[in-house]
Amino acid sequence: MSDQLTAIERQYSFELPPLYHRLYQDGMIDWFLDSDGPNPNWHRDIFPRLRQRPPMLLFAQDFELYTPQEVLSWEHPRDWSAAYHFVPLGHTGAGDLYAFCPSLAMNAEVPITLSLHDANETTVLAPSLEGFIFREMLYRATSFDEYDLEGYTDFEDLRADWQRAAQAISPYLKPTWNTILAEVYARPVQAETIVLPRHRYTVNGLLSQAEFAQLIEQEIAFTKLNTTFEHFIM
Repeated sequence: MSDQLTAIERQYSFELPPLYHRLYQDGMIDWFLDSDGPNPNWHRDIFPRLRQRPPMLLFAQDFELYTPQEVLSWEHPRDWSAAYHFVPLGHTGAGDLYAFCPSLAMNAEVPITLSLHDANETTVLAPSLEGFIFREMLYRATSFDEYDLEGYTDFEDLRADWQRAAQAISPYLKPTWNTILAEVYARPVQAETIVLPRHRYTVNGLLSQAEFAQLIEQEIAFTKLNTTFEHFIM
């Protein structure tokens, strides 16, 4: 076992899932190609190499993977309750936390949660790391915009990256989930109008929000799916 993974398990009193160990050993949680961390020239020097065999969730919509060193240096926010045990996995661009939540473990599986940094709400996203990867890979197909297309000649160029990512992660997912991802990623682009209480907008994607929700309920359903709880000290 890696010294870093051993240190994480010791620090958090938590046994990382076997899948996380596999991904680590296979270089699938390395977004920096063994460098010491973020590189100011990452997009120029590192990203073209990662595209050939994308690591875990490289193209997810709003997910940035923590390195093992970042997991070790993460500090539990002072205003968060100790009632729930979080082991960091990644974060959004805004600073919300994706984490393993051992407090919710069921049937030897540890759910993945998303805790907002500026609101008292944590959502249970998946029953396990494998389910979370599938969910995020599927959600990726619900929309793309001009920012996603930066550096690409067109959407087909971006689609090729998504498909390489699906192929790279396929040894770690259920065959049925790989089949779903392959079928969805091959679909034609469709426009969907999202209606909110005060406005509406249109997005381009391969999968509607309704079908995404249906597939998630179908494939990773468990009692706590999409439930929420408060994580701030009250």
